[in-house]
Amino acid sequence: MKTRARRKAERPGEILEAAFDAFAERGFAATRMEDVAARAGVTKGAIYFYFETKERLFEETVSHYSQTMLADAGAMLASIEGGSAEKLRAFLQYLYSRCAYDRYGRDLIGLMVSDGRNFPQLVERHHRDFFAPAMGMVSDLLAAGAASGDFRPEIVAHGAEIAVAPSVFLSLMRLIFGASLALDEEAYIACHIDLLLQGLLTPKGRKNLSAGKACGEGRAPI
Repeated sequence: MKTRARRKAERPGEILEAAFDAFAERGFAATRMEDVAARAGVTKGAIYFYFETKERLFEETVSHYSQTMLADAGAMLASIEGGSAEKLRAFLQYLYSRCAYDRYGRDLIGLMVSDGRNFPQLVERHHRDFFAPAMGMVSDLLAAGAASGDFRPEIVAHGAEIAVAPSVFLSLMRLIFGASLALDEEAYIACHIDLLLQGLLTPKGRKNLSAGKACGEGRAPI
């Protein structure tokens, strides 16, 4: 049985998890603190002890999950061996797994689209603390590839936005159409990554990538 101190320490995380589910299901306006309390198995007063307003709870919920995704992405990249192309491939596969298939990543995008306009400070914070650092990871991968001679340097300047855009498109299509989306998503993802790498790679980069595939280096399945 968990001690009272340990149980109390875990409570904010349990409240954030319950809040995420409630906000994702009903949106900010329709979600009541009573709904979150019922999901978390606590009193409404307990929620107000940690989060003084519903607005603060919403902001901390979005921040908690976005920061978790960012930390996981950094850890994943640190674990990948191989050159810039293999690391970029792994990052994009991770991005798809979190933003298209994982409900937390997909619902996080949905919350920002549906309720972000009512929380301009949250949008600014989300851009500063999540989006910009995530794009920075992609930019760093592209810059490293250009420096090593694997990527074409003339494409790198705006390559980060181009690299990420198809995953955002797929996430939005899943949010809008759900199960009605008639798309071979595995083929879509493979096509995106192949087209991107074919456009980025120099002859040297193609040779290095082929050598890496032959050795089985750095391939991360979705």
